[in-house]
Amino acid sequence: MENKAWIYFSTTATNLICLILGAASGILAARFLGPEGRGELAVISYFPALMGSIFPLAVPQALTFFISKDRNRQAEFATAGFKISVVLGILGSAIFALVSPRTLAENNRHLSWAVALVCLAAPAMVVNPHLYAIQRGMERFNWVNGMLILTAMGYLFLLLVLCWLNIVSPLLVALSSLLLQMIISALHVWRLGFSTIRCSIGRQTYTECLILGLKFFLPSLALTIFVISDRAILIRTATMEEIGYYSVAFSIAFPLSLVNEVFAQIGFVEIASEHYKGTSVALVVRRFQMAQMVAIVAALMVLPIINPAIRYGFGEEFLAAVPITQLMVAALSLRGLSRSLEFSLRAKNFWQPGIISGVLALVSLVGLSLMWVPAGGVKSFAFALLCAEIISLAILIFSAQRFLKANFYEFWGVRPKILIGLINSVISALKLRVT
Repeated sequence: MENKAWIYFSTTATNLICLILGAASGILAARFLGPEGRGELAVISYFPALMGSIFPLAVPQALTFFISKDRNRQAEFATAGFKISVVLGILGSAIFALVSPRTLAENNRHLSWAVALVCLAAPAMVVNPHLYAIQRGMERFNWVNGMLILTAMGYLFLLLVLCWLNIVSPLLVALSSLLLQMIISALHVWRLGFSTIRCSIGRQTYTECLILGLKFFLPSLALTIFVISDRAILIRTATMEEIGYYSVAFSIAFPLSLVNEVFAQIGFVEIASEHYKGTSVALVVRRFQMAQMVAIVAALMVLPIINPAIRYGFGEEFLAAVPITQLMVAALSLRGLSRSLEFSLRAKNFWQPGIISGVLALVSLVGLSLMWVPAGGVKSFAFALLCAEIISLAILIFSAQRFLKANFYEFWGVRPKILIGLINSVISALKLRVT
């Protein structure tokens, strides 16, 4: 992978831009809809997002793995991945449209028809992860970054259009977001070229993608269920207003888990394509060290602005979300670190730690929620989530130490040397880009 410093820098910058645009979109949605309407939007949009997390079956990661490993078969895997994604997307939409409305609680059952409608309109939520994975495997990181920024800008633009037309509603906001996902899918297909996704391939290529995808799916499923369990629990136990507060906190804190998406996605390609064991192990440790510094810097930037951002951005009616947001910032920063390390281990073909950490974190979250939430509400739930994230990360670190035969000290990245290394990498990347 050429010019790795620039790839990491540009992708980190992209995530920060998306963070800012996402915060602006979250503020507008909260302003336009209010606490209850924001809670309804969270419920309606939850199920397409859940479908997009589960139904790819980790095939996207298998595609990135194969394409980065074997350059001669890129077109074959791209074709197989695209066709698999379309089938899975249609299947997922149909199943979720039938099942999702039946999982709603009594206080939000009036949203059943809206949930079914958005699920039917959501195949792109499954197709897009495959297309992004193909582009990453081909090392088209600038294109990926451009599409991520375009998506964030597009969502903000659509919110403003709905406001201008005076037709803002939770359902229309959710449908507009899905329309944007369809447009992004079309742009990906155009960039890949129709010849790339229509080449002649045998059944073996489909089999390879599905088998490795299912192998990756076990740890992916465990982590996915843990990640989406927060909203599932709240949909069953909280009022629309409480879900609205949580959604505001989540919209501010969630980008912090994406900041380290750079080290998860690009690191997976980098480590999977490395053939020398010693080098790949050093890469795993080094990327995790750097991810810690990025997470700390990002969290320290966000924490001081939480109160003014909610007070003057979302509005004073959302001030109850401030303590929830503070806990969520810590929890989702740890989630970003866990994701980075778990992806690196999976690139080394160590998939067991992801399953163990995901399952135990989920059990911890459910157990703590049952004990604390009835009396403490959403704030107690956020603290339970923080505890579960600590457990998840601890398990992954202990597993990495065992599988990689590294010292625990090597995983500690909060050091001046790491910070200086990050700064030098950024300077080098900018110099290379300018010249």
